Amino acid sequence: MNESPLQEQTNQKKEQKPPTSPSPEMKKQNFKTPRRIFLGLVGVVALFILIFVISAASNLPSLSEIENPRANLSTQLISADGYVLQNFYTDQNRISIGLNQVSPHLINALIATEDSRFYGHSGVDPIAPFSIIKDIVFRGFVRGGSTVTQQLARNLYDKKVGKDRSATRKLKEMIVSWILERKFTKQEILQAYLNTVNIYGNAYGIEVASNRLFDKSAKNLSLEEAALMVGMLKGQGVYNPYRKEEVSTKRRNTVINLMAEHGFLDPDSLDLDSVKQIPLSKSLSANQEQDHIKGLGPYFRESVRQQMQVWCEKNGYDLYTDGLRVYTTLDSRMQQHAEIAVREHLTELQKDFDKHIKGREPYKKDPSILTRLQSQSYRYLAAKRAGKTEAEIKKLFETKREMRVFHWSGDIDTVMSPMDSIAYYSKFLEAGVLSIDPQTGYVKAWVGGPNYKYFKYDHVTTGARQVGSTFKPFFYATVFKNDLKKPCDIVLENRVTFDLPDGSKWQPKNSDGSVGGRISLRRGLATSANLVTAQLLKSLNEDGFGVENVVELAKEMGIKSYIDPVPSLILGTAEIKLIELTNAYATFANRGNWIEPILITRIEDRNGNVIEQFVPNTHRALDEKTAYTMVELLRGVVDEPGGTAGRLRYRYKFDNEIGGKTGTTQNQSDGWFMGMTPNLVTGVWVGCAERQMRFRSLSLGQGANMALPIWGLYMQDVYEDKAIGLPKDRFTKPEGVDINFNCGPGSRGEEELRPEQKDPVSDFDKYDS
Repeated sequence: MNESPLQEQTNQKKEQKPPTSPSPEMKKQNFKTPRRIFLGLVGVVALFILIFVISAASNLPSLSEIENPRANLSTQLISADGYVLQNFYTDQNRISIGLNQVSPHLINALIATEDSRFYGHSGVDPIAPFSIIKDIVFRGFVRGGSTVTQQLARNLYDKKVGKDRSATRKLKEMIVSWILERKFTKQEILQAYLNTVNIYGNAYGIEVASNRLFDKSAKNLSLEEAALMVGMLKGQGVYNPYRKEEVSTKRRNTVINLMAEHGFLDPDSLDLDSVKQIPLSKSLSANQEQDHIKGLGPYFRESVRQQMQVWCEKNGYDLYTDGLRVYTTLDSRMQQHAEIAVREHLTELQKDFDKHIKGREPYKKDPSILTRLQSQSYRYLAAKRAGKTEAEIKKLFETKREMRVFHWSGDIDTVMSPMDSIAYYSKFLEAGVLSIDPQTGYVKAWVGGPNYKYFKYDHVTTGARQVGSTFKPFFYATVFKNDLKKPCDIVLENRVTFDLPDGSKWQPKNSDGSVGGRISLRRGLATSANLVTAQLLKSLNEDGFGVENVVELAKEMGIKSYIDPVPSLILGTAEIKLIELTNAYATFANRGNWIEPILITRIEDRNGNVIEQFVPNTHRALDEKTAYTMVELLRGVVDEPGGTAGRLRYRYKFDNEIGGKTGTTQNQSDGWFMGMTPNLVTGVWVGCAERQMRFRSLSLGQGANMALPIWGLYMQDVYEDKAIGLPKDRFTKPEGVDINFNCGPGSRGEEELRPEQKDPVSDFDKYDS
């Protein structure tokens, strides 16, 4: 008989026996079970932790890396007088300095704010979590839980330690910090931290950040400046003093309060409320342009960078990360005076030029001028590389847009098309200035253009322009070198006819059209008379020499540009770079010894070891007698009545020995002046990038008006600067040289002088080509 499921369950209950008490063995077994489970769980957790630790430690930097940390360091460019001109770096601009070069305020602010128990822990602060809670509850702000040593571990080994918010990173920090604390002293850890921490932008290390924010070294930081920098460690985006002044000020004052709380400041002896009222703008740097644009000597710095790039590739160094120190020849004080002189003169000359050319701009009659300038622009070349058609490029250049343009009174925000901007910039006068110590070849000042931000073209080394009458001394030197004439020899200012290779004839003339009369060679160079130089070339040809010998001498004296050996060279038709022409004139001042211009004296590695020293190449290009003769004739350009550089005496009041030569090219497209003293030779060029943009009159467009004033203003400031201490030496006459340079009244006799030549302060270059 089958039972129902319910009945079956009832019968099973009846059959069950009453429970009995467990035996001692059973009780013992029941006790072991939960303990085993607990121990098992502990073991699993321990295994997990072990695996976690092994995993975290597997990608740690090696012990050797930790014990010998090497951070990327910027290469420093240093002037001859110890001024840091620029740092070369990739994404991290970092300079290493010692703790003795850091303001105590900054060190105290760092410890008070970031790690108040820095000197008591061993890399990890076990009390830090409780301090964080206290700050949140009672002070209303949060500080980080990582010690300075832990932050250093991240800074040094960010790729292996990491910067993400994770337990793995925290454990790695602790391990590396523990090793660092046992390998290095607290002072060494603090110094390493200050040299690697990122405070502002791509400025890494306290020295770079201090220069970027305040234009001063870290050792000169005031209390409020140091507090601001330490406050920015919390987050430079949140506490950017340029964009968020109010919140940055509040954070700075919080740091000051912490310094007082931890005993680094005494409120009784220091009025902290007054300090906290100081506005951020009082000391913040206003110049936040890119490093390669701002600062002294941008054209010089770029030339050094290119030279160093080649050197580094050859010698196995990285210019941007190896922390080299490159000591240059540039004198920062001379450089500053040169830049000021260019700005001062061109600001005024530009006003004259704007009035002179207004309504008569050459591109209005000849549109091809702007088309040519357009094809040379960066925008056009970039569009061509991008594969744009001429129609697309035309539209691009004709579309108006917002842009900022250069003006001597300050940058202007405006709306114009790129084509309009080309026309706008074509009217600006530009300049190049180069100073060389003739005895060493050291480049002391270098101005490649009016403003590096807007005019990248370097007129010192890149541009070659016609040199005009500044080339005439090479004809005179060739004649004197071969003993064909003497300085006081008289020549006739008669027309000379030269046969040209194509069978035609050519007759040069003076710029004022005058002809006839007798004149000494000394006065011929002083007044830059073209017909006198023509007579010299005629004399060379008659004595078995020629223009080829003049070219050869110019090459020996430092001219590297191609020079076409043609008769028109007497007018200076050759296109030569400013650095070459200045170098050649320095050869005259250096007794005929040519010395190659150099920009760098030595290179040191990051540890201060000298790894390269530079010595310029040199050779004798001209005998001492001829060199001295040329110096005396070039002095006549300044001292002779009617000399084309006479204004150096009557306008700029120089009383020392100066040699010089003005130069003006055809149609006044280029104005030159080469000025010489025994210790400094400086070349100046002024003109527009487009040669058809020019002064129409000789009175305005001559070298004496365009270029000479820059030399005058510059040298006035150089001589007045006692820190430079440039002496007003006299040119040294070589032993055994007995040459007559006193060529008589007016050099030709007063009765034969043109009326305008009788004025000893003539302001007009009547004979300059």
